[in-house]
Amino acid sequence: MSELAKHSEILFLWDAKMTNPNGDMLNDNAPRYDESDRKAVVSDVRVKRTIRDDLQNRKERTIFVNNAEQVQSAETRFAELKNALKLKDDKEVFLSCIDNRLFGGVAPKSNIQIIGAVQFSWTKSLNETETILSQGTGAFGKDNSQNKTFRTDNYIPYGLFAMYGTINSINAKKSNASEDDVADMLDSMWQGTKLLNTRSKVGQKPRMLIRVIYKDTYMIGLLDELVRIDNENSQQLRSFNECELNFTNLINSLRSMSEKIEKVVIFYDETAKQYIDNFKNISINLEVKEL
Repeated sequence: MSELAKHSEILFLWDAKMTNPNGDMLNDNAPRYDESDRKAVVSDVRVKRTIRDDLQNRKERTIFVNNAEQVQSAETRFAELKNALKLKDDKEVFLSCIDNRLFGGVAPKSNIQIIGAVQFSWTKSLNETETILSQGTGAFGKDNSQNKTFRTDNYIPYGLFAMYGTINSINAKKSNASEDDVADMLDSMWQGTKLLNTRSKVGQKPRMLIRVIYKDTYMIGLLDELVRIDNENSQQLRSFNECELNFTNLINSLRSMSEKIEKVVIFYDETAKQYIDNFKNISINLEVKEL
């Protein structure tokens, strides 16, 4: 097993085009949206679901909060795992699941409650946008009918998101979250977003993923507030190439705190390559990789 997860902050930038990045079940599954500032909203649970699904389906890792066809209680899932793994120690069973080590979890009857090393915040689109409701024709209708049924689609034209996350090294000691676990999570965050393939979710693409690794337990905090879009009419944006991203505040913060930073790791899509040189001017240990 690799070393325990290091104290870090994460900034994940991805966009969504003509899609519903996070439906609100209390609002007919319409895209989550803040009317006050006209920005789309995505919850931390949605991104964790993307990560979990990729870990389970592509990487074939053991997941506690899996996407089972039938709804299960936490205890039923725990008993299922315990029987499959043939382990006697309850905590060992619980921490055999990578999502429990990363995000934490609860198995009430077993008296297990673990705060994970990794947490994400809710995020809003950097640009203003809108929700669009449209109707189309379904594939089927009633037998012998002249007309097919109708379907309703609810989506945003375009949204660029910057989600903030933290990796707490103190909690990593309690959950046994390792650097290997973090590497798997970051890969699944990136690849899982690209592989979203349901009708309401396709149309999303990762653009940049930044991890700031610290030498101790210091954090700059809220990295998402340090990046912005400079477009005057951001509600008119329809593609990533139209976005004028500004990383000045983030770069200045990294530069001023460089003595506390062990390394900055940046994964980027080729469409975001133009922004990478700005980070190379900081006197820090920098690792960049195009994905």
